[in-house]
Amino acid sequence: MLENYSFEVFWKDELTASVRVEQDIVKVKRYIKHPLRQLFAADTMSRYQLNCILELRCWDRGRPDSDEILKYLGLTAYIPYEIIKKTHGVSFNDFIWFRFPGEQITSKDVLVR
Repeated sequence: MLENYSFEVFWKDELTASVRVEQDIVKVKRYIKHPLRQLFAADTMSRYQLNCILELRCWDRGRPDSDEILKYLGLTAYIPYEIIKKTHGVSFNDFIWFRFPGEQITSKDVLVR
């Protein structure tokens, strides 16, 4: 059975999207449509499409030290959703990050610059 889950996406401290994953469908509520601040081009997508987007927020699968990074994060497999839960999808290239239910964090807690 597929796990249902949700998360929010931010640009700095501005909420840009809320995402709900239910069964085979992903529903996205986009609060802004600025192309540099919004990861999602559509309001619905498949889990596969979401996974491709999440993988863009992870390190390259082929990195020679990928297993070491996974171990450091307490993970045993390269699963983009699980990686994003640990890293909040932070990249040095932008100010986008993810927040999961129950977290009380802001951009100051996760962004690297």
